Amino acid sequence: MNPTVCPLTSNRRDEALDVTDRAFPDTPRDYFERHQSADPAWDVSQSLVAEADGAVVGHLWIPDRTMHYGVSRVRFGGIADVGVDPAHRNQGHAGRLLDAAVTRMRADGQPLSLLSTGTPTVYARRGWHPIATQRLEAEFPGGDIEWAGGYVVRDFEADDLPAVAGIYQDIASDRIGPLDRGEAYWLALLDWLPRIAPGTQVFFDVLVQVRTVVAYAITALSDDELEILDGGVQYEDLAIPLISVWRDRASARGVSRLTGELHPASELFDLLRKRASGSLQPVSHYMVRLNSLRGALESVIPELIRRRRRAAPLPGPTFVLSVDGEAARVETPLANVVIGDPVGNEPVVELTSGQFLDLYLGAPGGYEALDAIDIPPHVDVYLRRLFPNSPFMYWSADRF
Repeated sequence: MNPTVCPLTSNRRDEALDVTDRAFPDTPRDYFERHQSADPAWDVSQSLVAEADGAVVGHLWIPDRTMHYGVSRVRFGGIADVGVDPAHRNQGHAGRLLDAAVTRMRADGQPLSLLSTGTPTVYARRGWHPIATQRLEAEFPGGDIEWAGGYVVRDFEADDLPAVAGIYQDIASDRIGPLDRGEAYWLALLDWLPRIAPGTQVFFDVLVQVRTVVAYAITALSDDELEILDGGVQYEDLAIPLISVWRDRASARGVSRLTGELHPASELFDLLRKRASGSLQPVSHYMVRLNSLRGALESVIPELIRRRRRAAPLPGPTFVLSVDGEAARVETPLANVVIGDPVGNEPVVELTSGQFLDLYLGAPGGYEALDAIDIPPHVDVYLRRLFPNSPFMYWSADRF
C-alpha cells in the first residue's frame, strides 16, 4: 500500500501516541497526551498521521494559536509532536506530513506557522525560516540577596489568575510573538509543563505585597540548570525576592546555572545582568513559515495603523509587496493602512519569504534586505515605519 497522510481519528489516537513514544524515548508518553488534550483549543482532527500498510507510522499536531503583534493578533498554526516510528524513517513520511500541514493551515486561515526544533534543516526544506531570539546565560550570585520588606513569594493559586494574566498582558502589549493566553490556557500550562521531562521540577511562583500579586514567574529546575519559562516581572526590585527563592531551590539540588529566553529590554534581564553577570546569547531554534502574505498583512492592520499615526500620519505611498510569487497592494492614506490587490502601476518591492518575515517580525534581516534592493526612497521610508525593528519574544512555557 502506498504511504498516505490523513487526519487522526479518535479510535486511532493510541496508535499515534505510541508512535510519538517510540520516536521520543526521552519524553514521557503522558506529556504528549496531556499537552494535546489539556489544550482548550485541541481537537483530535488537528493531528495528521502518516500510514503505511494500514499502520500509523508518523504523527504531527497543528496547535491553533494566536500571537500578540502590538495591538493586533495573528492566528498561526503550530507544528508539534512531529515523530516517525524509528522503523519507518528515511522514507519521506515527515515531509509528507509537513506538506499536508501547510495545506491544512492555508485552508484553515492560519497565515503563519511557528515551531521550535533542534533539526532546522528538515523544516527549512519546507519553507520555514529561523527567527533570531536570545537566551540568558547566568550564574546565581553569591552572598546575601537583600530586598525591601513586605514581599512574600508563594505558590500560584487559582484566585491569582486575573492578576497574573493582567501582568502578562501589560508586558506583552507592545511586543511581537507572545501568545494570546486565555484563562483555560493558563490553567492548562500547569497540567502539561510538569510532565515535559522526568526529574524536572516546575514551579509557578507569585510575588505578593499586601495581599496583591505584583509579579509572577514559571521556572523549571533540573540537575543542570534553573530555566525561566516565563517571567512576569515589570520592575527590577520585584525580581530580587524571586531570585533569592530560585537560588535556594537550585542550591539544594547543587545547581548554580540560570537560563531562560528573555526579551533584551526586560527588567528581569537588566537585574540579572547586574546581579548574576547575565548575558544574552543568540539562538535560532524557533522557525516561522509564511502561509499567506495577504493574511499576514491583514491580520496586523490595527498595529500598522497605530505605527502610522505615531510616526507619519500624513498620506503616504502606495506600493506592492511581492513575496515568492504572492503579491499584495499596500496603500497608506491619511493615518490609515489598506491592503488590497495590485492594480498594475504601483512600485513593486520583491522579497523572499525569509526577508519578508524578518521585516514583519522586526528582525535586522528585514532592513538588510531593504538596504540591498533598489526601491523608491519614499517607499523605503514607509516600510521602515510600518515595520520597525522590535525583537521577537516567545516564552519557553509556550514552546511545542
